Amino acid sequence: MTQAQTVIATWLVGVLEQLAARGVHMGGMNEGAWLQDACTQAPTRQLNLVAVRRLWHQVAQQSGDPMIGMKVGGALPLQAMNVIALLVMQSACLRQALNLTVRYQSLVSNSGRFSITARPGGVRMNYRVTPCPVTMHPSQIDSVFAGYLMLLGHCAPPGIKPCMVALPGQGLSLRPAYEAALGCPVALGERDAWIEFDDQALDRPFLGADPQLLRLAQTRADEMLRAQGYAESLTDHVQAALAAQGFGPGNCAEVARALGLSTRTLQRRLAANGTNFRQQAEAARMNEALRLLADPTMPLTRICDALGYSEASALSHAVRSYWGSPPSELRAELGRGKDEARKPAP
Repeated sequence: MTQAQTVIATWLVGVLEQLAARGVHMGGMNEGAWLQDACTQAPTRQLNLVAVRRLWHQVAQQSGDPMIGMKVGGALPLQAMNVIALLVMQSACLRQALNLTVRYQSLVSNSGRFSITARPGGVRMNYRVTPCPVTMHPSQIDSVFAGYLMLLGHCAPPGIKPCMVALPGQGLSLRPAYEAALGCPVALGERDAWIEFDDQALDRPFLGADPQLLRLAQTRADEMLRAQGYAESLTDHVQAALAAQGFGPGNCAEVARALGLSTRTLQRRLAANGTNFRQQAEAARMNEALRLLADPTMPLTRICDALGYSEASALSHAVRSYWGSPPSELRAELGRGKDEARKPAP
């Protein structure tokens, strides 16, 4: 199974509220219609990672504030982190809270993944960005770290802070502002992002934590994880079968046959996971379009042929409808994102 590339809607709703409070409005952004749709769905809906990353690039451009990610993440409501917030609140200590975060993080976001490595006298919580045609903007990374450290600040005993936080940042001169926001030493201009805690902080008990409530929260998290895994496995298999057909419009009966299912059974299972065959066929086609557009040497005529479009106007209409931008703008945006990712911090 491929790694999921989704972000939970509760996180995005919290982000949108904080952006609006800071005068950053969605009206002029390409993701406007998609965001409106996302906000009217069930709060645990998993949203497309590419669209969320594109949003952050547009936010950074519109706001012009290099600290926008810090400000938004640090002000998010606890509900934004969904079940992770419950697990951290009822953890016995910071060490347990970090381990539970790593185990269940995919329920909230797959834009990057945390892992824990031992360090002399403590641990480092590493953050590895998920590979994707759209780069993860430094402001988005800032929001993840600020949001998570805000959650820990609400739950941990007073005085527990990281020894050090490392972030890509958007200018070494901003280090004092980052340190003021996070309340700890910060290294900027780093290729890898991480948080370090010492053993004394890791093992101080969280007063008031209830082990019974923690078990209930873990039971719910395990249920969500199983459901997410099943849904991802099903859509992975459907999209793999669609790719084998050649990324055309797709034939449900042929895909069902390739998966050893009847057409009705496949449709029923997709419906149980909040999707349908048409949506999966469109997603497979448009994800392949994004991958091909990310290659600047690939002519649009070849992309049309690869995706089964008879003419460029049909491709343009489909890409604009799905991604919010025509192929030429989307290709330029993907190129700018790669260029920005290569720039050293000033």
